[in-house]
Amino acid sequence: MSMLGSITQLTGANVEAQRWLWRALDILESDAEEALELARKATTAFDAAGESDNAADASRLVVSATFSSGDIEGAIGLASEQLEASQQGDALMQAYAHLMWAELMLALGKSSELKEHASTASQTFEELGRSSCLAKCEAALTQACIQEGDGLEGERLAQQALARWKDLGDKRGVAVAWHLLSAARSVSGQGSLMEPLLKSLDLYRELRWRRLEATALYNLAERQRYEPNGGLTAQRTAEEAVTIWRSLGNYKGEATALTAVVKAMVVRGLHADALQLIQDRVEELRGPEKKSALVHLGSGGVAALQECNANEEALALATEVLAITQEIGNRHEEAWMLKKLSEVRSGMKQYSEALVCAQEAQTIFQELGDQSGEEEAMKSLSQIYTAKREAHKAPYRQRALEVLGEFATSVTKMDAEGFEKGLTQLRLYQGVDGQDVAASLWGALEDPDVYKWYIQASAQYFQVSVDEAESMVGRAPLNPMQHAISFDARGFPGGGLYLAFRLGAMGYGPSFRPIQQAYRQGRPYEAEQGEPPVALGVLRDETAEEWERVALMQAHAGILDGSLQLRRHTSGAT
Repeated sequence: MSMLGSITQLTGANVEAQRWLWRALDILESDAEEALELARKATTAFDAAGESDNAADASRLVVSATFSSGDIEGAIGLASEQLEASQQGDALMQAYAHLMWAELMLALGKSSELKEHASTASQTFEELGRSSCLAKCEAALTQACIQEGDGLEGERLAQQALARWKDLGDKRGVAVAWHLLSAARSVSGQGSLMEPLLKSLDLYRELRWRRLEATALYNLAERQRYEPNGGLTAQRTAEEAVTIWRSLGNYKGEATALTAVVKAMVVRGLHADALQLIQDRVEELRGPEKKSALVHLGSGGVAALQECNANEEALALATEVLAITQEIGNRHEEAWMLKKLSEVRSGMKQYSEALVCAQEAQTIFQELGDQSGEEEAMKSLSQIYTAKREAHKAPYRQRALEVLGEFATSVTKMDAEGFEKGLTQLRLYQGVDGQDVAASLWGALEDPDVYKWYIQASAQYFQVSVDEAESMVGRAPLNPMQHAISFDARGFPGGGLYLAFRLGAMGYGPSFRPIQQAYRQGRPYEAEQGEPPVALGVLRDETAEEWERVALMQAHAGILDGSLQLRRHTSGAT
């Protein structure tokens, strides 16, 4: 459960209780039981001291720790009890309860209910002049917008929270607001992401807020990796995050940062070193006394192994961790590991097994009332069905078709912002196949200017060369057979393919120039990796009489030779 923005500035004389609360936050993901105990102690202490704001923050952390322990029903029960009890109290108590419920709804992915409760709390806090609490409501709403993909509204709310916390002189709140602003911009695709992220990082360091410093370092490393020669910088940044998480004893945070380290090392070509790094850490945490730690490291560890293309090891680790979650009875972690296992199996083209895992994950999330997790499982199902070439069965099929329509419009208009947004959403939801893409884009790509822009925009989006963008297929919903030759190839004037053959000492006469259009998927060197390139050609026999074509009675020998020409031209395609 995200607590970003829930607790910023604590005031009052009970310093020991404040320490308990900050410690509880640091270990929330990795040791929820201890975090719960500390949050309860802090709540009791703050209540006794009459520090109502701090007590409210501690109570919300009790709910968060209960949620993190996997007891979702218990967390919902606690929040419901608080909301019901608040009806007998004053307006401030009711507002606190609504804020608690809003944050729980954020963790469950129920954004509409979140907005309802946060709006109710905001109204009361504003009437009572509680600007700090009002900013916390805005922070929760910002996260809801980010979750929904509405970056522009998220940025507006983050700016409001930023202004309030600045007025209050709450440095922790200001740091959180900068962090949220960067996250919102990453969704909207507008404005600088790095500037607010670096500002939040500087403040986290100044405040020695180690947990969020590590989170910001991970976010920074993920962006640095895409910069020219940014692999080494990203690796060092991510390693710093790993060090912090280990010092806090937070295995889940450590695992997430480890994936960033591995990705950076892979970018640098250090595949063997990256694999050894994650293997060593997993081995350190194996053993009966460290089961919980391995569970928390599990999902990130599996992802890191996948980055190293160690699919068999990823499968083994995911299966091992899943068994531990089932043994200790943590249904929530079990659901997340089932989802991760489905991704591993899908990557290994074990689609039937992957579907079973994703469906089981969806069922558990549904039983627990975790809408956010359920949606993630649905995305996995869509991706698996798409990979199986059964996009029509994908749960997000209709949504994907709508996004594809918007994407096609952005291509026609050569709208870079719409192109990037549409492509990101298509990769997220899947649910469309090559025929869908071709039907949507074919008309637009017949325009040479649009086609050229499309390839260049794809190259920029995926950070590859124009040639690579034109031939790539699997990494994006591009036209499954990219134009390898885009001209009338029959006659010499403009017939570049046959001119190339002539220059290569193989001259073909008019009767042996049947190739109208050529397409290629993949490159020759990929054959060594088990995925040979594929070529498709559109051939036509111009020498046949019309009655022969209609009757389908014969074809010129040039048609057969044309298929062989296509193979020669594409250098090893089948």
